[in-house]
Amino acid sequence: MGSEENIRSVAVIGLGLLGGSLGLALGRCGKRRIGWARRAETLDTALAIGAVDTVCPRLDDALAAADVVVLCLPIPVIIDFLPVCAKCCPPGTVVTDIGSIKREIVSRAEQVFSVPGGPFFVGSHPMAGTEKSGLAAAFPELYDRADVFITPPGGAREEAVAKTEALWHCLSCHTSRLDARSHDLLVARTSHALHVVASALSLDILGGGNEEEKRLRFRGCATGFKDTSRIASSSPRMWREIVESNQLAVLEALGGFQSELARLKRLIEQGDFDGFEREFARGKALRDSWLDYKGMK
Repeated sequence: MGSEENIRSVAVIGLGLLGGSLGLALGRCGKRRIGWARRAETLDTALAIGAVDTVCPRLDDALAAADVVVLCLPIPVIIDFLPVCAKCCPPGTVVTDIGSIKREIVSRAEQVFSVPGGPFFVGSHPMAGTEKSGLAAAFPELYDRADVFITPPGGAREEAVAKTEALWHCLSCHTSRLDARSHDLLVARTSHALHVVASALSLDILGGGNEEEKRLRFRGCATGFKDTSRIASSSPRMWREIVESNQLAVLEALGGFQSELARLKRLIEQGDFDGFEREFARGKALRDSWLDYKGMK
């Protein structure tokens, strides 16, 4: 147990952008894919585009049919589904998820996945996504070479953690183990706060002034605005759930951003453009080093 070869079938629970893309990617690895979604139309579409091999209208049937179960659902729904998974999954099944916060999810899993010899839970968070949502936006390359954080609950079995890692390795992902609290603090800074900032930029730049001023601002925004604000087009409901679930960490991350912005503002106010250039160069160097790490140049 623990190698990719021990994963024969995967139940993808939830077939939106992330679940649909996961199903498409797993198809390239030769895994049998079982799909579940609330709407029959979604199941029909998933079959039609090849995101799954078979569908189960009943959730418990899907949970009972796979070696690994991946919950690709909104955070509150993942938490609600954990007791169902603990009850319906056969012994030895590994249940994981793609939720972008982990403390609430792992804490609930520790409560309900407690029966000796039952199924196991190990948290996952692939650092992948787009500003789009829904199955129509799914594509098989979404997870290619993505970093995935693995967040085992207390007392997790090593073979269950290794099997979770093997799932992501078969998609060419890189995995790192992290405790749930450290994960949430990290992604508040690297992801969650960025969506708040992108939304604030859109509100400030596009939302002010009369109609003539608004038309001028629309004309004045080009590639720089498009690149910087892209993630402001993400699902408002999803981001409300994420920020609400990770409130304190997001506030801490926003405080760090505000401090850096205030420092750059002071340099401009003081006319210290040599200092401003040095800081801008430092930011450029940091971003370029990240691009080199990701192989994105």
